[in-house]
Amino acid sequence: MKYKEFTNNSYGLEAKEVPPKPKTYSDVKEDIRIYDDTGNKKAEAKAYIDVYKNTHRGAPKIKDERGKFFTLSGKDERLVADMVQKKGRFKEGNNE
Repeated sequence: MKYKEFTNNSYGLEAKEVPPKPKTYSDVKEDIRIYDDTGNKKAEAKAYIDVYKNTHRGAPKIKDERGKFFTLSGKDERLVADMVQKKGRFKEGNNE
């Protein structure tokens, strides 16, 4: 075996195949779809996004606006969805 063949074969310099990139949480996470018949939920979500979009915390994006549905995607989407749907700590009566 020649020296050149030895160095190419023994140190893994022959790139056969690149392994697939492992999936991250953001790749697996699903977007949240919200039903809004009056338009109040979408307005409340837009107000939150306008306030927090340029901060360190970040804000979700509203995408796929079709009729009475809209979809939240990105950072804090669960927080905004709970806020506009009045679930969890945002239930009526909890805010005093």
